[in-house]
Amino acid sequence: MLVLKPEGTRKKNANTLLHILLKEDGISRVELSRMTSLTKTTVSAIIKGFKDSGIVEESNQVSTGNIGKSPIPLHIRADAVYTIGVHLSRERIETLLMDAQMNIITYNRGEDYEKFGLEGVINSLFININKIREYAKKKKINIGAIGIGIPGPLDAQTGVVKKPPKFKGWKNVPLRSIVQKEYGVPVWIENDANVCALAEKWLGSGRNIHNFINILLNEGIGAGVIINDELYQGTYDFVGEIGHFLCYEQGKFQYLEDIAGADVLLRWANSQGLSVKSLKSIAELLQQDNQIANSIVKKIATWIGSAIVNAIHMIGPQTVFIGGKMVVLGEPLIQPIRKIVSRYLFGEQAVNIQFSSISSNAVPSGAGIYAMIHWLEKKCSEI
Repeated sequence: MLVLKPEGTRKKNANTLLHILLKEDGISRVELSRMTSLTKTTVSAIIKGFKDSGIVEESNQVSTGNIGKSPIPLHIRADAVYTIGVHLSRERIETLLMDAQMNIITYNRGEDYEKFGLEGVINSLFININKIREYAKKKKINIGAIGIGIPGPLDAQTGVVKKPPKFKGWKNVPLRSIVQKEYGVPVWIENDANVCALAEKWLGSGRNIHNFINILLNEGIGAGVIINDELYQGTYDFVGEIGHFLCYEQGKFQYLEDIAGADVLLRWANSQGLSVKSLKSIAELLQQDNQIANSIVKKIATWIGSAIVNAIHMIGPQTVFIGGKMVVLGEPLIQPIRKIVSRYLFGEQAVNIQFSSISSNAVPSGAGIYAMIHWLEKKCSEI
């Protein structure tokens, strides 16, 4: 049996209180004690450490109408830490600045890569991070950490990006150390679909949903999995790789993202004579009820729907959120997915399939949240 030393117990308790404060803004010491079964003395001592370190602040006392002293609401300070959230995608860099209350202060959408390769992408990464840093400097904001969401596979513990499919020139890249060396602040990296799920949990429609899957439909297809309100990461960093579900197509096994990714959809559309350059162009054809476009999107949706059925049977979520570039296709995409799920779902499960409510900047938002939470956890462990 694991026996925690006193300092280990204190760190564990501090981490527990931190996460409750993040989720329950305005909670009081009395409520924290009641929720955790920690003594009021223990809670007060930890909260004092949080206050002294600039992590937590108190509101003015709020009258409850009861006799005696009213409970004092507690809040994570907005300026406890500022983080840069990054989406390092296969096309461009997106960056944003976020405070510790998860407010987005500014957002930047970078240009498409001029040089698609390791050196060109890293150069673009620095350019776009620097834009946020320049803004922060003008506002006298100190950046405490950087979070990066990037297609996997990767090792979140070591910060090494292994070999993402459809990402030319990337193999065992020590991304965290590269960025950390450049800026001198802590850096955390995580799979783009995972941080997307975090954004849905903290900022989107997943706030009050305990178990859900958030699917990112881009050139690659990935999924972030939330179980019991926490991001599930498994033993290895391959959780949620729904894009590598096997499908039997044209007489052979193929990965889902190789027959249903956004790039595949565009190639297929052009091979059928539609002459389109973007998913938006396909969406416009769908609005015009173009039969070829409808047929192609329905086929893609059928493959995605079948993968979602398999994922639901493994995980048992309440909801499946769909985000990424392909959400621009709208109802012609999601309706066939819902139809497949409804038809083939085993048992009496009621699983809601819906578009993500924060699809436009979910990955950089989630990356910022990921870095912020890790920074706060580290800070609390030092108190």
